[in-house]
Amino acid sequence: MMRSHSEKGVAGWIVLVVLAAIIGSGLVFYGYINGLRSESVKREAQLSAQYQSNQNYLSTYISGFYEQIGVANLKSEKMDQILSDAVKGRYEKSGGFSQGGGFFSAILEAYPNLAGLNIFDKIVEYISGQRAGYRDIQDKLLDMLRSYYTWRQDGFVQSFIVSSVIGVPTDRLEARLSDGALHGAAARDKMYQIVLASQAQEAYKTGTMDPLAVPKK
Repeated sequence: MMRSHSEKGVAGWIVLVVLAAIIGSGLVFYGYINGLRSESVKREAQLSAQYQSNQNYLSTYISGFYEQIGVANLKSEKMDQILSDAVKGRYEKSGGFSQGGGFFSAILEAYPNLAGLNIFDKIVEYISGQRAGYRDIQDKLLDMLRSYYTWRQDGFVQSFIVSSVIGVPTDRLEARLSDGALHGAAARDKMYQIVLASQAQEAYKTGTMDPLAVPKK
């Protein structure tokens, strides 16, 4: 039995409406995915920049030590490591900055000639100020990483698209180091390594530390 022209017209309109709905849904879904990708680009760029900023802070702190304390002749990888450990709180449980404490024991072991110089009070003052700044930027990086993690895991559909479709963390996430750079998941894992000694973690968590004591002459 042949359909009338009116029936064919109705069927045609139904097909057009269905196609329009499919195309519209596809465009909406594309826009949703594209929005998530744009968000991933923004977040990963911010994390990469913050991590680089933290590395630059540490580098500037170390180079500034030699300039402000006036001991350029002591510059070495060993002294750089001692200073890096000091700002990260690694000497807290070994006497800290007190006389005979871990920091000055490390200094005098590496540079015995410093024992006769009256510069320990300047060293303590400089490192004390830098530790607060270092803690703040590390806390900022951790907050950004927590937000990034929450965004990646939020919602069944979103988390699936972010992980499986967009591939977050992508190679845009970069942890640049002095000897190269890590990308993607390796960069993310590196950023979580805030390089805190276990004995200093509580101090950095609470934001408080014992006052630094200038060693007695």
